[in-house]
Amino acid sequence: MVRTLLLFAVCAVAAQADEPERVRPSSGTFAGLHRASTVVAHTVGERADKGHDWLYRRLEHLLVNVDQRYADPQRDALVVPLSPLRIDFDTEFLNRQHGLSLAPRPEFDATLQLPNIERRLRVFISSSNLAETPENPALERNPVRAGLRFEQHAHIDFDLGVRVGFKPTVFAALRWAPQYSFGNSRLYPLLKPYLESGAGLGVSGGLTVERWSGRWVLRSSGYVNWLRNMSATSWVQTLLLGHAQAVIQEREYGRFTAGRDLACGTVARLVVSGDRLSSASLYEFSVMFKRPLHGGWLYGYFEPLMRWERASDWHPDTGFRIGLDALFWGLSSDPGPAAKVCR
Repeated sequence: MVRTLLLFAVCAVAAQADEPERVRPSSGTFAGLHRASTVVAHTVGERADKGHDWLYRRLEHLLVNVDQRYADPQRDALVVPLSPLRIDFDTEFLNRQHGLSLAPRPEFDATLQLPNIERRLRVFISSSNLAETPENPALERNPVRAGLRFEQHAHIDFDLGVRVGFKPTVFAALRWAPQYSFGNSRLYPLLKPYLESGAGLGVSGGLTVERWSGRWVLRSSGYVNWLRNMSATSWVQTLLLGHAQAVIQEREYGRFTAGRDLACGTVARLVVSGDRLSSASLYEFSVMFKRPLHGGWLYGYFEPLMRWERASDWHPDTGFRIGLDALFWGLSSDPGPAAKVCR
């Protein structure tokens, strides 16, 4: 019996050691950050680190000042935690039936922690779409959204804000997105009713099931979005198989199902999407290779792909995506364990 328990403990430790590292935003406060280095930067990498840390410090200092300036003078000020910012920029080159197309696509996401302005309120700024549609290469990027996020429950958020554009619109959304773990298997359901001026009422929902075996992952995701005013229902089905030495903590459902949470590794992805429940309008197969380019905050990826679209009579379009993923989640002097694993 003792031998069996010892063997089980050894196996559990080995399995845990084989799991991918998790890249998470730094905790703590602005006052707890290390002082800026006075050493002169000589190399390109050192200059990049200094620029990264300068911007990160400036952002955090600005948020602390704003939050404390508008704090309630009748109450003790709360400590302002650090706010994470993620910037992703990729460019898609695709050889279509009628020539080469180029599609640059910047994307960013920030959750601003301002506890003194409102003690249970988070201000967010994001370029992800309101319905959290999984990455669809046939769709254009969405304009910036900004607003207030009220945490009603551990897995329930209520967002109220404005979508910036030539014609700004206001929106409200209720999001339910819990996580369930069953050993090495995980479930990620999503249910999100939303309302947007001009577009009307909509409901999006999905279910992602993933299974980890060491650093290997198999992930299947289904997603449906319904818009009442347009009487339209779109859907996306994604199957992903990959090997990851490290993964990035990801909240947004669409980027998660597309494998954008990968920090270091390789994933193959098959996407099928449609604008009607009865038929598909797009197929895409791709393989993404992603690694840290510098420290634990700058990542680069290369993704060869092949796409078939109904709009182009199912012509096989070939190409690739290449991109950068920058995390302003902490100082470059504290890269975290993922940078070591991915060397």
